[in-house]
Amino acid sequence: MSDQNENRYFKEALGSFSRDAAYGAAIRHLTDLGLSAEEIRDSLDYPLSLPTVEKLMRKRLVETGKVPPSGLEEEALVRSSECEYVKETDAFGRISFRRVKGKR
Repeated sequence: MSDQNENRYFKEALGSFSRDAAYGAAIRHLTDLGLSAEEIRDSLDYPLSLPTVEKLMRKRLVETGKVPPSGLEEEALVRSSECEYVKETDAFGRISFRRVKGKR
């Protein structure tokens, strides 16, 4: 790897780390609490665009299984066509999706 590529890689990694430290954990936490993208953006001291908040919210919801992945997310998370998603409702009426291996 050349020095220029190493330097670029380091800058990208540092940028990702600092963004996560600045607002990533807060967005994940507020998403888990059920706040909307507008509510999250308004509650943060860090200025963020709505699409940035929505992107991080979507990623968190897919990670926690609350929404099924679609498009590139599904390709990245599930390489097998033998998976399906089951919709479940808990005692409080909250809907989530659980990935199940194998077809029914």
